[in-house]
Amino acid sequence: MDPMIRTDEPADLEPRRMELRGMIRLASEVIAQYWPMRTFVHHNPLHSLEYLPFTETVRRGQQFLGGNGYLPGDLYRRYVNTGRILIRHIDDALASLAKDEEVDLGSCRIARREVMRACLTHGLSRPTEEPLDRLMECEPNEDQVDVLAERLVGFAVPTVQERMTATVREDVAALGRDLTLSNWCDQTLGTRIVDQINGELIKWCEAFLDEGHATWSMPGRRQGLYAAWKQVAANEWATCGIADSRRKIAALPEHPEDTVLDCLEALAIPPEFRQDYLALQLAALPGWAGFIKWRAEENDYAWQQAYPVGLVKFLAVRLWYVRELVEKVCQEELGIEGNYRAVLRFMDQQSSGYFMRKEWVAGRLPAAYADRVARLHAQSRSLQDKAAVSRDWEQLTHHYQIEFGLRRERATQRGMARRLLTLAQALEIVPTLLMDAQPSALRRLLDWMVAFPESAHGPVWLKAFEAGYQDHLFDMLRRAPTKPQPAAPDGQPPVRPQSQSVFCIDVRSEPFRRHLESTGANETYGFAGFFAALIRYRAWGKEHDTEQFPVIMRAKNEVREIPRSYLDHYVSKHQSRAKLVHAGHTLLHDLKENVVTPYVMVESLGWFYVLPMMGKTFLPALYKRLTNWIRRLFVPPIATILTVDKLAPTETEEMVVSEQRALIWKALRDRLGLHGSRVEAEFVEALRRRALDEDAPVEPFLSEAARAVDLSSEQLTTFLDELRRHYRINRRAASRQKERITRTGFTLEEQVLTLETALRMMGLVRNFARLVLFCAHGSTTENNPFESALDCGACGGNEGKPNARVLAAIANRAPVRERLAKRGILIPPDTHFLAGQVDTTTDEVHLFDLEDAPPTHRKDVARLYDDLREAAQLTSQERCTRFPDVGAVLPFDKASGHVAARSADWSQVRPEWGLSGNTAFIIGRRELTKGLNLSGRIFLQSYDHREDPTDRWLEVLLTAPQVVAQWINMEHYFSAVDNDVYGSGSKIYHNVVGRLGIMSGPWSDLRLGLAWQTVMNEELPYHEPMRLMTLVEASRARIEKLIARHEILQHFYHNEWVHLAALDPEDGTWYRYMPSGVWRRVPHPSETSQAG
Repeated sequence: MDPMIRTDEPADLEPRRMELRGMIRLASEVIAQYWPMRTFVHHNPLHSLEYLPFTETVRRGQQFLGGNGYLPGDLYRRYVNTGRILIRHIDDALASLAKDEEVDLGSCRIARREVMRACLTHGLSRPTEEPLDRLMECEPNEDQVDVLAERLVGFAVPTVQERMTATVREDVAALGRDLTLSNWCDQTLGTRIVDQINGELIKWCEAFLDEGHATWSMPGRRQGLYAAWKQVAANEWATCGIADSRRKIAALPEHPEDTVLDCLEALAIPPEFRQDYLALQLAALPGWAGFIKWRAEENDYAWQQAYPVGLVKFLAVRLWYVRELVEKVCQEELGIEGNYRAVLRFMDQQSSGYFMRKEWVAGRLPAAYADRVARLHAQSRSLQDKAAVSRDWEQLTHHYQIEFGLRRERATQRGMARRLLTLAQALEIVPTLLMDAQPSALRRLLDWMVAFPESAHGPVWLKAFEAGYQDHLFDMLRRAPTKPQPAAPDGQPPVRPQSQSVFCIDVRSEPFRRHLESTGANETYGFAGFFAALIRYRAWGKEHDTEQFPVIMRAKNEVREIPRSYLDHYVSKHQSRAKLVHAGHTLLHDLKENVVTPYVMVESLGWFYVLPMMGKTFLPALYKRLTNWIRRLFVPPIATILTVDKLAPTETEEMVVSEQRALIWKALRDRLGLHGSRVEAEFVEALRRRALDEDAPVEPFLSEAARAVDLSSEQLTTFLDELRRHYRINRRAASRQKERITRTGFTLEEQVLTLETALRMMGLVRNFARLVLFCAHGSTTENNPFESALDCGACGGNEGKPNARVLAAIANRAPVRERLAKRGILIPPDTHFLAGQVDTTTDEVHLFDLEDAPPTHRKDVARLYDDLREAAQLTSQERCTRFPDVGAVLPFDKASGHVAARSADWSQVRPEWGLSGNTAFIIGRRELTKGLNLSGRIFLQSYDHREDPTDRWLEVLLTAPQVVAQWINMEHYFSAVDNDVYGSGSKIYHNVVGRLGIMSGPWSDLRLGLAWQTVMNEELPYHEPMRLMTLVEASRARIEKLIARHEILQHFYHNEWVHLAALDPEDGTWYRYMPSGVWRRVPHPSETSQAG
């Protein structure tokens, strides 16, 4: 099919293009952004639809992505059998759905609510789609089924004609909205168009989006995806069997928007369906489309700047394949055009042929009729008489009804009888009541079951599932004091704690904090892992920055890691060794990636790889310690400091001038061979001024100095041009350099604001210990493409170490403390702030910048180290009990060794559970949860409402850390309920593609979420999929004001994405915030038991 020739004038085209771009932006709501795996960001895969109620969003996910939004009913029923879900919670969840209706069976009265409960607990609504050959198979001892089925003979059962009419009606309504033309062809004709198109798009996306992984890159990438595809695909001999494909591709419009519009018109998609149709096309490959969506919005991303891509370009390529393949298949198989109108006519005029083909492809026909349909389909392809073809299909359908209609009716009646008998068993009533019941009563029971299908069970199961855990959590929280305790008896000053440690709110910090508090007089606090220090950070020796802040925020401050001043003499030696190691690593990597060298390397270097392979496999922990020792021996770690202070304008100017002069000295030596006494400082300065101001006349001194070193005027002019071009000594480069330097560090006021924000937000404003630790977290794993998913979710998938170091450095500055004292936060002179990081895989804690700790605090640091080590051992011991391959309490040394071995084992698919199991987010004082074993399932954010009279800090916590926690929660939720669609499948089959993501096997969509091993424990979810429960210690009135002020909070609570509860300090009572906007007191367990 040739591309349509456009006759629109340019003035008419641009508005249509703009309208199309807006439509695609709305269509893309169904897919989430996909961040590169090196900066894994936990996110809700249906984030763009959070303005809708949770249940409606789940429905749309099913519609467009084919993903289940709830666990399978069988899993929920297993939870009922184990007591994890209680019957009373099921009844509570059914309360709003069950109508007050009853039916009498003899002396027994059955309520509709009981029938609905039985549908849940006994699976009475499970669909049974089996081939007709199996529907009549009778199981032994089914006399009761036969007797009851006889009583149901008069019940209406749809005939083949009625089923056909219903099928056509449903598919006509779905086409274009829920069903694409390519999917229709696959379902009707048994083709694999969708797989074929997906395969082509995967091929092109993999090649175009590659970020340095491929040895041979795709030509023409700088033109963008659409133009590069046109250039390369036009050289293919046969594209998917499409006739004359090279000419068709070459004739496509220049603008991708025009191609999309042409294809939609050629497919005859009605304008009112187009947004949904485009959403279905994007949802066919949500991973690749999601990454393109993310990259298109990152204008500063280097790969996007070099090789631009967007969803319009993606859809232009995809829709061309759709148009051509649908036309090809429809013409060859059905003799009709491949567009919406022609397909509708076919379903209307040849409904018998359509219905029988679809039943055949779905495998629902008896074997004999499946053969007959196959033969008639093959014959109809060569017949030109459409009327005759239609009569043949109608005749076949009629015979099918005569031969199998009565058998299907009988099978359906037996199926109804089985369901009624199972219902009787569930309700514990004798089957004879069913045998003696009026047919109208049986019909009513069946209607109730039909009206509550398995697809409607998910929301009910989820509410009951959540209620079981939430009741348990409230019961635990009631054991803790709800009123602030007096600071000290008789007005004495409070006892100063031995140490105070601030951990990330990450759920993995909860057990560590609990164990650290048990080792001595150690207080702990919880705060988001970026510690209020939002920065772009560049580590020493690295070429790129990392974004140390949540993706929902932005940073205006940059921080650099530099060697400490006393190591200046060692820096060059260290850099040389580091470059040598990097060069060797790069060489080995390039050799492995090269097309030719592997054939040589196997023989020449194969022996070299035996030792690492054996070490990583059999002695991973020992091998890791050995390699780390060798690395430290060759390139010892260098002590560094962070550029926290922002330079004054005069200092910035002097730094730029100094660097420019050094470059000119180097250029004189390298380009002209001038060095030593022949070059004077005044000559260098004159060269610098002239390079920066090329329009000014040449200074007489510069001309004389140039002649003094035997430089002609032509040589001088050439050298100045080289300074401007190659050495970047020009106005623009100087301006950029100054701008970069001024972004580095914090002003004094910014430092004060950052520290005050952090301290007040967590309520740490008095009674400071001698040591205060800001403890970030990271992880260490081997052979794990998603290792960044184990790092700090609050820091954009990076470690929080730089943020902790920045805040500790700021807190130790005397000018900052002086300003804070004027604002009411008095930090004692002997309080020293430390930065540290806990490895969540091994539970080891490392402290940084100990050179800055005063000598008077050495014993305090040693004591803190001992407590941290003991807490790490206790945490490792607790974590080992949760690993399915351990499941026992190990001694301290064995537990520590086990987690270290898991961290170093390159074959370990589960080095740690990560954030799996997360359920709730608590904003309040530590007294609410201190001493409670929360099993590492709760985000703990320290907050003291008494220190927040204006609700400023609570507003930040609800609109920033809570959002991050909800993204993490939803990532785990959807990865657990449907790992095939929303997760990333088993790690065993993961393959890295393009250094940006992973595929399952050698060829697939980019896998979206978390791996199966992250959320599942054998057949049951380790992560129990529940929506986040936020619990806040603050008055209800204050929370209501914040909800009214922020739309995102309204979406969370009113659309049931997040449950909200508040501990009102005025009466010490827990209240739940309902989706209707009212508060309801949380009943005490004794009240619940009495009501039950």
